Amino acid sequence: MFDRSEMSRDGLKINGDRLNKTLQSTCTSWGALAAPSTGMCRLSLSQEDKQARDWLVAECSNIGCEVKIDEMGNIFAIRPGTAKDKNPIAMGSHMDTQPAGGRYDGILGVQAALEVLRTLHENKITTFCPIALVNWTNEEGARFPGAMMASGVWSTKSSTGLAACWEIQDSEGMRMKQALKDIGYLGETKCDYRENPLECHFELHIEQGPILEKEGKSVGIVTSVQGMKWFAVRVAGVEGHSGTTPMPGRADALVTASRLISTVRDVALNTGLGVATVGVIKSDTSSQATIPAGVEFIIDIRCSTDEMVEQLAKSIFKAFDQVMIEESNGTPYSIQRTWGLPESIFHLQCISAVRTAAQKSVGEDQIMDMKSRAGHDSAWTSRVCPTSMIFVPSRDGISHNPNEYTSLEHCALGAQLLLDSILYYDAKVSEGKF
Repeated sequence: MFDRSEMSRDGLKINGDRLNKTLQSTCTSWGALAAPSTGMCRLSLSQEDKQARDWLVAECSNIGCEVKIDEMGNIFAIRPGTAKDKNPIAMGSHMDTQPAGGRYDGILGVQAALEVLRTLHENKITTFCPIALVNWTNEEGARFPGAMMASGVWSTKSSTGLAACWEIQDSEGMRMKQALKDIGYLGETKCDYRENPLECHFELHIEQGPILEKEGKSVGIVTSVQGMKWFAVRVAGVEGHSGTTPMPGRADALVTASRLISTVRDVALNTGLGVATVGVIKSDTSSQATIPAGVEFIIDIRCSTDEMVEQLAKSIFKAFDQVMIEESNGTPYSIQRTWGLPESIFHLQCISAVRTAAQKSVGEDQIMDMKSRAGHDSAWTSRVCPTSMIFVPSRDGISHNPNEYTSLEHCALGAQLLLDSILYYDAKVSEGKF
């Protein structure tokens, strides 16, 4: 299967310094915030995203990969294997960021996958299965609302399909399909796992939480992703003059919305079912001298299981009704579910590959099984192909923030585990065991 000895393959090492240099240089070049210096704003399908994509395609092509772009702009860079009837073993993540994000969330996973491909190439390692790097489009959902959007379309399991995603607009009214066209990444490959399948999917990611660091562990083996749903709430009121409208007669949508928002927090705290967050608030008028006529906000609910998500949502909305009775001020509300990700259970053969790799590199005492509290593209791939994830520590648990940081040593360790995991999986496939 390999054109080098088993010992040589087992001793294969990624170049951690090269990985870090590549990560830092590309982040500095495309999307860096002026201050703080480690901050990133690389919104999906922006010019900064285009430049990073163009660079990635060129790098992968230069080491012999076939590059395919699908209808959602997902990039598949595939290094051939000897088997002609096997789908690629994939290493996937994303390169888009939050408006004020960091350099590691998603980006590390793609850069580590490139480092794996570079290592295989320069050591002339031949694999049985093809090995693919995947850059998934619009994972963050920061520009075009809907997180893990393109992997969801590829899986065909998301309620928002290709045509609907193409029509989603950013804050400036730009449709996603036009944005894909404008940067040259509206590909011809079908965004459908049945048309463009993967053998399995591995994703390296920073933890985005404090647990590994707190417990003194180096590696998180991710066994599942918690369930989550987003709800759009609109409170309707009556616009009026802030100076001339008497207080008792007001239908102030913002006052009611503020009470509902605090209720979201209170119910999540009191039930202990999970977490609930309001991170987006919009007022129809946004004038200091005007009583708001309408206010919209988004509730993000996340719990360990789908049943707990439903239970927390019902508890929140039941508490809303009590608020409305108390206010009784002519400000009705409506709710629309806008997005959801079911609880995702990862696969034993992929988990086994990661565990074997981690045991070899750091030993059992540095390993921790974990459930991901954040959403990832792997949650959607797990619906249609074997999947698992590798977590490495985040300093102070900070993410979606310019101060996000993972050490060079842990970045290199994660990339090494990614390499060892895909080689382990490839060997099992070649032996007919997976």
